[in-house]
Amino acid sequence: MMMDSRPETTKAAVMPFGSVLVTWRGGRVVRVDLGVPGGTRDRGLERKLGAVLRGGRIPRELWVDTAGMSAFRRRVLGLCAGIRPGRVVSYAELARQAGRPGGARAVGRVMADNPFPLLIPCHRVVRSDMTLGEYGGGAAMKRRLLEAEGWRVARGRVRKPE
Repeated sequence: MMMDSRPETTKAAVMPFGSVLVTWRGGRVVRVDLGVPGGTRDRGLERKLGAVLRGGRIPRELWVDTAGMSAFRRRVLGLCAGIRPGRVVSYAELARQAGRPGGARAVGRVMADNPFPLLIPCHRVVRSDMTLGEYGGGAAMKRRLLEAEGWRVARGRVRKPE
């Protein structure tokens, strides 16, 4: 595979749930890293990420680069991107929507390798029994993100507020 020689730009955001690094190449986001300090803090990026997490449209400067990904991975990430704040979907349901019933583990792998957390809100994907499942930023960050969207998390289970 040929390496992309275009320069990368990285900016940092400090959010209520932790630090975020966003990396661009060629005008597209190529990676979002959670819980990693560093980069130049950008308050405009913080505002944009906050707006996206509240359900706003992803601004053009935060569009992601999915070049080189399989069709299945792009389909799953696209479906995940459509999960609105305040909603959760199970890995199994996302697999069914992607046309691969019984593919919950495959969806889990796509979510585990999601290079764009927050922009593609994999924190909104949970296990069929409504337990949190894994998260690249850690279980505590996934819990904080879901609680900020109105969910209650008790004993590792996600519940709608009463």
